[in-house]
Amino acid sequence: MRLKFTLCAIICLQLSTIQAQEKTGYIPLTPKERQQVALLLSKMTVEEKAHQLASFYPNANKRLNIPHMQAGEALHGIVAAGATSFPQAIALASSWDTGLVERVSTVIAKEARAMGIQHCYTPMLGVLRDARWGRFEEGYSEDPYLVSKIGVAFINGLQGTGKNRFNKDHVVATAKHFVADSEPLLGANGAAVEISLRSLHEVHLPPFRAAVEEAHVGAIMPAHHTLNGIPCHINTYTLNDVLRRAYGFDGLVVSDNNDLRWVQDRLFATESREETILKALEAGVHTELAFKQTWADKRMYGPLLVNAVKSGKVPMKLLDEAVTKVLEFKIALHLEEEENPLGKEMTELQKGTKDADVNADVFFSQIDGSLSSPRSNYKTVLSSPEHDVLALEAARKSIILLKNANNLLPFKKDQFKKIAVIGPNADTIRLGTYSTQQPKHFITVKQGIESLVDKNTSILYAKGTDIQHPNDSQITAAVAVAKSADVCILVLGDDEKTVMENVDRDDIALPGDQNKLMQAIVATGKPVVLVLLHGRPPGIQWAKDNVPAILDGWFLGQETGKVVAETIFGENNPSGKLTVTYPRNVGQVPAFYNTLIPGRPREMWGTAQGATYSFGYGLSYTQFKYSEIKLSKSNMKDTETVFAEVELTNTGKVAGDEIVQLYLRDDISSLARPIKELKGFKRISLQPGASQKISFPISARALEFWKDGKWITEPGSFTVMIGPNSEELKKTTLQLTK
Repeated sequence: MRLKFTLCAIICLQLSTIQAQEKTGYIPLTPKERQQVALLLSKMTVEEKAHQLASFYPNANKRLNIPHMQAGEALHGIVAAGATSFPQAIALASSWDTGLVERVSTVIAKEARAMGIQHCYTPMLGVLRDARWGRFEEGYSEDPYLVSKIGVAFINGLQGTGKNRFNKDHVVATAKHFVADSEPLLGANGAAVEISLRSLHEVHLPPFRAAVEEAHVGAIMPAHHTLNGIPCHINTYTLNDVLRRAYGFDGLVVSDNNDLRWVQDRLFATESREETILKALEAGVHTELAFKQTWADKRMYGPLLVNAVKSGKVPMKLLDEAVTKVLEFKIALHLEEEENPLGKEMTELQKGTKDADVNADVFFSQIDGSLSSPRSNYKTVLSSPEHDVLALEAARKSIILLKNANNLLPFKKDQFKKIAVIGPNADTIRLGTYSTQQPKHFITVKQGIESLVDKNTSILYAKGTDIQHPNDSQITAAVAVAKSADVCILVLGDDEKTVMENVDRDDIALPGDQNKLMQAIVATGKPVVLVLLHGRPPGIQWAKDNVPAILDGWFLGQETGKVVAETIFGENNPSGKLTVTYPRNVGQVPAFYNTLIPGRPREMWGTAQGATYSFGYGLSYTQFKYSEIKLSKSNMKDTETVFAEVELTNTGKVAGDEIVQLYLRDDISSLARPIKELKGFKRISLQPGASQKISFPISARALEFWKDGKWITEPGSFTVMIGPNSEELKKTTLQLTK
């Protein structure tokens, strides 16, 4: 019997070794480094193992010289004083420029490592479907294909590719929140999500599939909510069956903040702490993020885990698997080569004594060196002029021109003698959520306008209204300023209290009295340019109908005012395009372009039916002409690739960028299919009068859909559409045969 057991153990060990070898490309470790992981694990006590599972908390081990791995936020720049502030995630995606996105995240990673941060809780890959949701600005788009492409680019920049993967200037990226948190009931953050497996696989999972299969994302963070009744943090179907077995994920899973504890306390899905810990480890949640929680009973992977393992309620094997994954990344990142690899204030922490805990509030604040260990050259890295130049380029490519009646824009610098700059966002810092409170610099719209106008032009300013506590006297004063000016630049939108995590709304109108202010300024009869700085799609149908020019920046980062001014005065030709639909009002929410065809015509009483602005929309100071579509062949087999080509011509008088978009529709299918789906896009720069042919590949992957538990394609007719947005499209037909 003993011999039989030994042979079984040897065979199992060999099989596990083979499986590990098959996945070695996911985490770049040599066989020797993997042996080092196993050796460290063999020397650790249960308490020491548990300490390794703490994220954003001291996790070094001085006795064994295991370095600390510091996590941090990096949605659109490191949340650290003096870091570069790039356009917010939703704004950066509006550039539709994956190369730019990767360059931006490469800089973010470099600044993170300089600040002693090696693991970043970003990108957010939710497919944005509800404008009421407070985290809308953290995402990229309502379209899963576009989210996938932007997400992969951002991950590649953070982690590095090829030989640069996880090197000294790159970090572990974390794709979040897994999965479907961006279509919550009532738009409420963390609300339960009940959707079909088809919607899950066709809409919400594709960005994570791409993150794993194409970018080999290092980490995944589960979502707060229950998905079809099961908390995401103990959901073995999504985390094991889909993420690991179907997609091949072999990275780190980190909990969202305090969510392990809330599986029992808020979602009532378990009866005890031990059951929660067991189910979380069985689902493969390796580390715990628990802000402001010291090494005590509110930390699930703390003393509670230690006791559960020692009592036999949680198998040591599950703990070892989690610790192994942490150690693999610590070695892959070469943390031992940092200037202070063990971090600060941790000399006794591995012993688990009460006195060893560092003040937990330190960890909740910005990264300032109290927990992380910045490199000696971090100030030089953060102050790099090249990083500021890139932030400026990103903002220039992200700003969107939504309306320009009678070519009001661009202005000439000496066109007006008096320009009124009005609005609560005209002369204040607006960076969006997960931003440093101490940016290296920020240029307001008022400052940007002042820097570009002719010396004989006067800039008049009025706040117009406070977003939080408006009063009519502010509007009265702003109207007086507007009446004395030749033209008005009205800067409206959100502040840090109207759009952010856990701040959801049941209305999408501009918050406070901003609509009232806008109507009063327009009523003066002066030309008005509306500039939007915001974090969720606003209800601006009145503005579309009554304001002659509208510029949309979302949140443009540290160079906001400079880019807005450059665009208004024609030094920057706007080229960004919407990555989401703008509903007319909250009654149209959720709103997205790729809907299923309704069973009968829809009529609305008393109002127009269409959205205010459609997905993919955006204007330019020049004009582009599209030719008819040419297919390399009109019939294709599911093993072939067909190319769809159009010729694009700049028919205007200035150089400009156009974002050419490819959409497909399955004309007849065994399951109802969306009206159209984005399947390709390219950003093209053209001089006046120049033309360029643009070709898009169409393979069976672009034609597949989820049915009966798998991806399939069906023969038949497909409509191929190419154009500047989801509405103005050239069309042709492609036949798929088996």
